[in-house]
Amino acid sequence: MIPHPQYAALYWQARRTRAAPYKRAEVFARWGGLCAYCDAPAKHLDHIKPIARGGRDVLSNVIPACAPCNLSKSDQTLAQWAAGWHSTP
Repeated sequence: MIPHPQYAALYWQARRTRAAPYKRAEVFARWGGLCAYCDAPAKHLDHIKPIARGGRDVLSNVIPACAPCNLSKSDQTLAQWAAGWHSTP
């Protein structure tokens, strides 16, 4: 069954406004403001195990990432992303 678009919008709005169980500043401070993957300045937070693949939105699953690393990883697991990263010309 496909939910009515109005209900889907309410669902996603509620998810966006839910407070995470950690503070962004805390995550960046733990890593010195650097990307956990390449040591560039980080502006994004990345879920090590993506939520789309069953990961949880908890402090132990979140690390800082620069935009290129975070966007290229997308919803891949770390192993999938690392395997693809090394095969890129």
